[in-house]
Amino acid sequence: SAVEIDDETAVLVRNKRNGQQHLVTEKILFFPSSDEEIMEVRKLIKLADHQACIIRDKNGKDKVLFGSNDDQRSFFLEPYTEIVQLKWSRGRRRERRDLVLSKIDLRPMYMSFEFNCRTSDNVELILEGSFFWEIENLPGMIKFTNDTTGDICNHARSRFIELVSKCTLMEFMQSFNAIAEEVHKKDESSFYSQRGVKIHSLEVTGYRCADRSTADILSEIIQETTNRTNRLQQQESENEVQLKEIRGNIEEEKATSELLVIQTQNSTSRAEMEGLFEAQRARSFLETLSVSFPDELNFKDIIGMWKILRKEDALKTISKGDAKLYFTPQDANISIENHEHTTN
Repeated sequence: SAVEIDDETAVLVRNKRNGQQHLVTEKILFFPSSDEEIMEVRKLIKLADHQACIIRDKNGKDKVLFGSNDDQRSFFLEPYTEIVQLKWSRGRRRERRDLVLSKIDLRPMYMSFEFNCRTSDNVELILEGSFFWEIENLPGMIKFTNDTTGDICNHARSRFIELVSKCTLMEFMQSFNAIAEEVHKKDESSFYSQRGVKIHSLEVTGYRCADRSTADILSEIIQETTNRTNRLQQQESENEVQLKEIRGNIEEEKATSELLVIQTQNSTSRAEMEGLFEAQRARSFLETLSVSFPDELNFKDIIGMWKILRKEDALKTISKGDAKLYFTPQDANISIENHEHTTN
């Protein structure tokens, strides 16, 4: 039958006489001759910028093609070649090795994990977490492994088992993030670099006890720790409020003290001004009378007149309000006489 060949379609043809294969890519309506047999209609393979694939030739040599290269981002599979398929493990425990990949994603990606380990006080834990990783050297990866995800998780599990076995449950609870950091950042082996991968981060997102009774006790410990933390935060909040209130009172007292100082200074200044004014009035009064009546008035008479005038000022001030003023006869200089009339 005829096959229409275009930009995205090619035909793999086998010569019946010599058994040789060749790929027809010319844009025609292809009709095989009597000596030719159409083995396969092949579609154009396209790679995105972040993708790569592995091609194996008839001699068993592998070649890596990258979508980031213009001359490799689209191609037809040549005769006697095949795309190498990688079979990776999947699942949180990598229990199934059935993830088949023909195009490999080179972007950084997350990968979750879950495995068991045991502390030094014989508590079995189930750890949950995630890797953030990427492929840096694809040829190096295919040289050392065909199960990249399985190798990464198995190596991390071995590291966790080694480190967790050196600490107690309480020590693990207090430092599990530090342990996770040590698993990959302080790994002095070349395990990851040999396989062409880089681990950007490794985090423990959760943990629990494998044994139910131990898990209940752990839950109570975590709950009590949470309650204690909440109480401490509440107490810190109350202490902070009280401290702010005390500081506010201190600032208020400081402001009150400053106000009292200013008021005292103003009262003193006002009293001094009033005193100077009264002294100047008295001085002017005394000097004027002494000069005007040097012989008629002595100093005692002048003082008496001054007192009378001051009483008059006091009466004028009091008369402006509702206050009542009581004078004794001596203050008012009043004399009372009693005249008795006899009738004959």
